[in-house]
Amino acid sequence: MSLELMPRTCATLLGCLLTVAATWATAADSAANASFTPSTASIGSDLPDLGGPANAMISKADEYEVGRMAMREMRDQNMILEDPEATDYIQQLGMRLASQAHDEGQNFTYSVLREPVINAFATFGGFVCINSGLILLTDNESQLAAVMAHETGHVVQRHIARGYLAQSRMSLASTAALLAAILIGAASGAGGQAMEGAIAMSQAVALQQSINYTRGQEIEADAVGIELLSGAGFDPNEMASFFESMSRVEGLAMAGIPALLVDHPVTSDRIAAARNRAATFPQVKLLPESLSFGFFKERVRVLVTPPEVHLDQYYASIRDRRALTPAERYGEALVQMQHGNAASAVQTLRQLQSAYPQMTILYAALGQALAAAGQTDASLALFEHSVRLFPRNVALTMRYSETLMQAGKPKQAHELLLDLFNNVDPSPPQIRLTALAASAAGDPGDAYAYMAEYDLAGGQLALANQQLELALAAPDLTTVQRARFRARLEEVRGWLREQQQSRHGQNGS
Repeated sequence: MSLELMPRTCATLLGCLLTVAATWATAADSAANASFTPSTASIGSDLPDLGGPANAMISKADEYEVGRMAMREMRDQNMILEDPEATDYIQQLGMRLASQAHDEGQNFTYSVLREPVINAFATFGGFVCINSGLILLTDNESQLAAVMAHETGHVVQRHIARGYLAQSRMSLASTAALLAAILIGAASGAGGQAMEGAIAMSQAVALQQSINYTRGQEIEADAVGIELLSGAGFDPNEMASFFESMSRVEGLAMAGIPALLVDHPVTSDRIAAARNRAATFPQVKLLPESLSFGFFKERVRVLVTPPEVHLDQYYASIRDRRALTPAERYGEALVQMQHGNAASAVQTLRQLQSAYPQMTILYAALGQALAAAGQTDASLALFEHSVRLFPRNVALTMRYSETLMQAGKPKQAHELLLDLFNNVDPSPPQIRLTALAASAAGDPGDAYAYMAEYDLAGGQLALANQQLELALAAPDLTTVQRARFRARLEEVRGWLREQQQSRHGQNGS
């Protein structure tokens, strides 16, 4: 889905810059006018054969490496909202949808971007990004789920892999660097100059062709997304409803931008097709909307809004018209914490946490507010209670660990984070915090080893190799640590040899 409101300076890049989730524009256009009716019994049963040449050209593991490296570059540019609470919500919602695809071999990673442009995209390796601008536009969880289901549909159908390398001989690393340059150039608003400074334009044009959606692939992604929505307990009609909402916004905002550059227009035919597809599903009892959605939305609003925009006035203006919703009160409390008024935030968050004792996001915020208000013992007691109620919750564990470190208890923080690391797939921010805790606890060996894992999460094999060498050189290692670091170093060196052999083979071909 590419439903963007962007300034004219970015218009010339619209075809490739912010929708990185599709295939060669000319390869599948013949599917554009074909009717598409996948079986409700099995996702993809009427879709193109995914066991053919595409899988031979690029494996899912290779796709993941490209996507991971591109995401690392976006992370380095502070484009990704690295917030445990927001990440936890968006990942859980995404996996609720992705689980309906029953594709055990496919990675799915969902992230929020700090971008006001109304957009969402999927890229190599199952990485799905939702812009904050789109999140703030949605009225309910089903609308957000509809967007995410559409993008997940592109992943399920492997729309990149079906065209990637068909006309390109770039290495995976080169493709990742090029992909990241395109994304960063678009998000920064620098446009074509940034692209020219980072990459050869001939290569950029080639990759642009590979990531432009075709109409047929959009139909596929809509159809699969509607099926995922229904299977996950959402109203399948929400996709068409959100399309209609977007088409009204798009109609007001797209004047003057050539239609050719609007890469995923929301047409009446597309809306009708989505409604017709949704009508094929039997009426079933829908799952209730998550209470977390409103709190997530307000958290995103607070975290991505520039300091010069006075959100305290935003919430005050709402209060002048009506009572704030619980989610809006939470957002106002976050703003109060930002402005150094933690005592007022504590009062509000205590009331909310008492009213909604099942919501981990409120425990985390209250614990932080108590610490900021100078009530460190109360903060630690609350966090200790909360992690017993919700063991190994990523956001709570990270916030508790941060507070422990601030309170001069890094060893306890390290132990908490180590348990989380060993039992839950770690995110890069979580790995980095674990390394910082290990260092503060006086364990440089573990600190270097965790930084190696952080580098591996970004596809930086050479840096990971260096970190593990430093880990092995650290003083006072235990026998277990030394054996663990050596084993991991051998793995990394093996991957480096494979990478070098792959590059040599590509250069020789």
